[in-house]
Amino acid sequence: MSPDPGVLAAFGARADPVPLPGGEGTAWRAGEVVLKPAGDPRVARWTADLYQDLTALRDPGFRVPRPLRAAFGDGATGDWVAADPVTGGWVAWQWLPGQPASWAGVSPFWPRLIAASRAFHAALAGRPAPPWLGRDGSPWTAGDQVAWGERDPGSVLAAAAAGPLAGQLRGLLAALRPVRLPSQLIHGDLGGNVLFSPASPPAVIDFSPYWRPAGLALAVAAVDALTWGGADPAILGELDGEPEIGQLLARAHVGRLVTEVVSRRGDQGGLDTVARTGRPVTMLILARLALG
Repeated sequence: MSPDPGVLAAFGARADPVPLPGGEGTAWRAGEVVLKPAGDPRVARWTADLYQDLTALRDPGFRVPRPLRAAFGDGATGDWVAADPVTGGWVAWQWLPGQPASWAGVSPFWPRLIAASRAFHAALAGRPAPPWLGRDGSPWTAGDQVAWGERDPGSVLAAAAAGPLAGQLRGLLAALRPVRLPSQLIHGDLGGNVLFSPASPPAVIDFSPYWRPAGLALAVAAVDALTWGGADPAILGELDGEPEIGQLLARAHVGRLVTEVVSRRGDQGGLDTVARTGRPVTMLILARLALG
């Protein structure tokens, strides 16, 4: 459902909204404004505050969109969230030029993603975790918590049944070892949420907060590129200097596989597809761990 005229007016958007591709298909562009459903208002306001801080950094090595406040009829600025009785709450962001990269083969954008991730997470270091983090009960949170030993994997393995996906998960879980790296605020879904433009640094959008070692962000991006983007395994060579990268890749892959299992309960055909697509990545990661 598109934002109604009242929401557009509140954020100063004067063009007709058009749907944007990607994500969950709920974002709209109206001229220089991007509008999205707010979801949980606490999360929306916290994310807007964070990105507002990041826009103030000088030459950080990445871009972020500026959040926009809704305006009242008298012109006074108000909340980050504009409420509509029919469509619910909305947030708005400055539109930034750029396109997501294709990760097929050995993408020329991969080194730029790595550099942007390191700069972005350096800027996040030292920021506290929000009190609601990890409590939403989503499939993504379930996957993350299983991967880090904070949730029993038994129900997930049962849902995967005795098929190849359960076998992959058991093999990966058995290979996990303690990771002695500090945790911090990270973006847990970078791969499709970095926009590249020839004349500007990469733009990091659609923040997905997790409290994990900074290198996990790159591990998840690599796993997604290998599993769904047709990337060549050679891209992992760019990550060889990342501390504990083998264990981070294993945890990233466990998290993604568990998320699929939780999301696809009862869809055996979908689980079989995930197992078939994920198997080469599972074998690659287990081989890297075996080599030390």
